[in-house]
Amino acid sequence: MNIFFDFDGTLLDSRLRLYQLFQELVVDSKFSFDDYWELKRNKISHKQILLNQFKYTEKKYLEFEEEWMSKIELPEYLDKDIPFEGVTLFLENVKQNHCLYLVTARQSKILAENQIKKLGWENIFVEILVTLQKQEKHQLISDNVIVNSEDWLIGDTGKDIQTGKLLGIKTAAVLSGFLNEKQLIYYEPNIILDDVTHFNTN
Repeated sequence: MNIFFDFDGTLLDSRLRLYQLFQELVVDSKFSFDDYWELKRNKISHKQILLNQFKYTEKKYLEFEEEWMSKIELPEYLDKDIPFEGVTLFLENVKQNHCLYLVTARQSKILAENQIKKLGWENIFVEILVTLQKQEKHQLISDNVIVNSEDWLIGDTGKDIQTGKLLGIKTAAVLSGFLNEKQLIYYEPNIILDDVTHFNTN
């Protein structure tokens, strides 16, 4: 069985990275960490936040977005990511009987692979699939892996669930990442888990 894992929010806690970059770029922000993530987990976008709460113009928002994309994967920010508790042992155990793939919408494959090595996960995955922000995840998977209906995709966003459905495979949504349960239910995953370590392959 193939199991496709999203990266940020599913295997890695990347909340501090995103919060600190937002605070750096939005100098008027007085959001606490919890304030910021309450908005994000309710599916309120940066554009909505900046236009409505900080009175950004469309032009200023586009400048924010460009700077965000240029910095979000810099090594000094990626170093803020930490694996969720128990994830490394979970992956090592599941790897014994299944083919594991990492699928991420990161911009740089090299930086993603470097982070994987730092985590000690270089021997966990059959392949690391990175969209490079140039194609959709379902296209990337289809181009590289033969899937069947017993395979799983595990992620933390609605887009991850849609990806699994487009591939005709099962989907598991985790509550450790970017959306809360109310938002994830809308996408009708097969199961919703507190975090990835609760996934049972039996």
